[in-house]
Amino acid sequence: MSRFVEFMVCTCFVFAMSTVIFAQNAKDIIKNVKKKYEQLQTLKADFEQEYVWELAGETQKLKGTLYLQTGNHYRIETESQVIVTNGKTVWTYAEENNQVIIDDLKTSEENPLPKDLLFKYSEEYTPHLVGEEKLDGKAVYALNLIPKDKDAFVKSMKIWVDPTLWLTVKIEQKDINDNLNTYWVRNIQENIKIEADVFNFRIPAGAEVVDLR
Repeated sequence: MSRFVEFMVCTCFVFAMSTVIFAQNAKDIIKNVKKKYEQLQTLKADFEQEYVWELAGETQKLKGTLYLQTGNHYRIETESQVIVTNGKTVWTYAEENNQVIIDDLKTSEENPLPKDLLFKYSEEYTPHLVGEEKLDGKAVYALNLIPKDKDAFVKSMKIWVDPTLWLTVKIEQKDINDNLNTYWVRNIQENIKIEADVFNFRIPAGAEVVDLR
């Protein structure tokens, strides 16, 4: 065997092995995130969201605080709105017009629950490891997620996972209309005590109530 052929065989072998390792690592990362989610009882974090509406050429930004607890309990607080659910009922309160909308908890691909957005990848997406990147000065894993359903509303997703926490710290989604939705999650606190009334909403005096149940 000539040295050139030997070199090419070795190169192809190394490339093939690195491809296998990359694929395995992507699955291992998702497995670790899923395991962390299964062990997580509560979570509190700050978040930022940026939504780029392709058709209108507009960008919307907001920031707030997220509370999660097992059993589909969550609370999202922003400057203009509070969304609260106890796992069955959802209250959406807009301070500007002092209005609260009450509905049953529902979920869909277009409107996922916060916990699904942060953790639910193993069933609907095939992960591909992009590599290690820097986010807020920390080394994180970046992965591309390809939907298994060709007709999925979200046509592509990229996530960044902190290997010291095994939690998703950034999410980038592009839908079928080319709208780009990006989330950053920071100041994460795990398994802290959160009072039960955080996941129930007290309707302010004089608020207009719209009950859709």
